[in-house]
Amino acid sequence: FFFFFYKMLLAASFALLPASLVPLGRRAVLAAPAAAALSTFGAPRAARADSAFLQSLRTAESDLAASDGSTVLSSINALLELATDYSGMPSDELRKELMERVLAKRAALKAQGGWDEGSYGEKEEQFLRLQRAVDPWRVTELQGPASLAILGFGPVYLGLLAVQRLVPKLFNVAYTAGAAALFAPLLFGILFG
Repeated sequence: FFFFFYKMLLAASFALLPASLVPLGRRAVLAAPAAAALSTFGAPRAARADSAFLQSLRTAESDLAASDGSTVLSSINALLELATDYSGMPSDELRKELMERVLAKRAALKAQGGWDEGSYGEKEEQFLRLQRAVDPWRVTELQGPASLAILGFGPVYLGLLAVQRLVPKLFNVAYTAGAAALFAPLLFGILFG
């Protein structure tokens, strides 16, 4: 079985390598699967954004920054159209930058009363469509609470170990409190963010 798997990996590695890099010697034949695996997994995942897309994105972002409660919907629609045409954003940096700007605009308009009341207005619906197109897993929005949960895990774990050793009868309560302390901000962001 292992030999068959190695032969398949070797054949795939030759197919993935450019013709100028096809191995000629024994060492090259042995190193080809590793090189192909590294080139496949280590390759940059994001495509480069072309200048026309970047120019359109910057124009739409500047329109969003200049918009108010009555014109923000057209700015969000323009960003949604760009994101839909490009199947999201071409890089994580652009995704994060765009979502931070849109979230900041949304928060500013909510504070001024220029955003939909409640959570089911037209602006909110278009915002959610844009978010699904650009950042479907809400990485930008949930990055802060997730970072805090990761950083807080160590102290909470050590505290729970201390409670388990010193006051075992309170461990269940402490465990529930520790889990709530770590995951409540994330859960709040997911449900009400």
